[in-house]
Amino acid sequence: MTRARRIDRGPGCPFERGAQVEFRFEGRTVQGYEGEPLAAALLANGVQVFGRSIKYHRPRGPSCMLGHCSGCLLRVDGVPNVRSCEHACRSGIAVERQRGWPSARTDLFRTVDWVYGRRLDHHEMFTASAAINRLAMRFVRRMSGFGDPPSADPPAAARLERFEAEVVVIGAGAAGMHAALALAGEHRKVTVFEADPRPGGRLLDGACRIGRDGGAERGWAHLAGIEEQLRDCEGVELRPGTPVLAVYQGERGHEVLASNRGETCVVDAARIVVATGAHGQIPLFENDDLPGIFSLRGLDRLLLGWGVLPAQPVLVAGGAPAVDLAVELVERGVETGLLTDLEDARIAELEKRQVTVVRGQRIIRALGAKWIDRVELGPEGSQTPELVLDCGLLAAGLADAPAYELAHHAGCRVEFHSESGYRVVGDERGRSSNAHVFTAGHCAGAPDVERAIESGTRAGMACALSLGEDPDLARRLDARCAADG
Repeated sequence: MTRARRIDRGPGCPFERGAQVEFRFEGRTVQGYEGEPLAAALLANGVQVFGRSIKYHRPRGPSCMLGHCSGCLLRVDGVPNVRSCEHACRSGIAVERQRGWPSARTDLFRTVDWVYGRRLDHHEMFTASAAINRLAMRFVRRMSGFGDPPSADPPAAARLERFEAEVVVIGAGAAGMHAALALAGEHRKVTVFEADPRPGGRLLDGACRIGRDGGAERGWAHLAGIEEQLRDCEGVELRPGTPVLAVYQGERGHEVLASNRGETCVVDAARIVVATGAHGQIPLFENDDLPGIFSLRGLDRLLLGWGVLPAQPVLVAGGAPAVDLAVELVERGVETGLLTDLEDARIAELEKRQVTVVRGQRIIRALGAKWIDRVELGPEGSQTPELVLDCGLLAAGLADAPAYELAHHAGCRVEFHSESGYRVVGDERGRSSNAHVFTAGHCAGAPDVERAIESGTRAGMACALSLGEDPDLARRLDARCAADG
């Protein structure tokens, strides 16, 4: 397994980073780049263990790189539980790991996982004596915390802003931005909330392609074009870095609650378009929580977006998105292997370039002490490995799980699908079971970015039509739906 290094991010990368800076990590000086995620800077400096799990003190590290998991939590400038994949690196900050004794890297309480290999139910321990049980529970609570309370001053209270909006779009990914453009094209006023400081969603993925043939458009290029259109569009107000927390019944339609560090917004919206995307899932296998195991989008963001390669060789496992990522990594000279059952012309090209391609196998377990170093593979239904591969990084993906929760808050019907979980129920025009709420993109089951873009455009047009009769718009929407089959 090679040491961490930085790689070329490629032309058109939408992630901006500044000059090289120095900051303090547990008493030593390390380097990073202004504006890049703190997690990326630490991985580039060879930091592998970011913390320990609460109960068994297993090593933890970044996994999703999108702010959706807790593997990268650190103490930054006296503030505990900071998601370092979202916190920008800057000069002079002080960073510490926050769990493990005597340190997170060498944690003696890791022995708990070995002693209680099958199960540890601390609620049933030391119950014969009430006094001893109280002492034991006090000890357990102390050992299972997420670090000490903040030593920094609390932030100033966020100001409260109340306003009305004709349409609120939740999510500025591929579907959400196209819905906003469609609404603005029909002269509707739109407020777009996006949780990520950098709008774009899956269009930010370096391996994203719109279309599968030789004329496929790169996601980064498509995003640049959309952002240029939005800059020239007076009817769209984009609020990045402001996640929507809840949706309630309002006077005109629904109230949308969104908040960031500086302000909390309560918006009375006549209509809502929910385009909240989906969460990447890592397959279930033994030791799938080891540091060095990422979701497909997480590794894409780390390697292609920020140019940090913590180790190699890299094993990429999954369907079409995994093949897309493998192709990009090989183009950048990264030692890559591919685990897939797809038949694709690009896979044949990878094999010609001496890329190891494994078919008919699944991951049984990952092996490694504090970072993955190999994987055992076997056929479906078997727990006996047939193949062992050296592996410095693993990116594995299942069908994404739709982020349906906010639509459910708004009273929309959801349905369960065994391969991905719950998704919002909508028709081909994005109409949900709630007449005031429309849905688009991956949260409604779009299988790829191309379909997400189309569903966003149709949902925006249908939402505009619901606000006022327009025979011409109705004809254009009907024609668009008919053309899609």
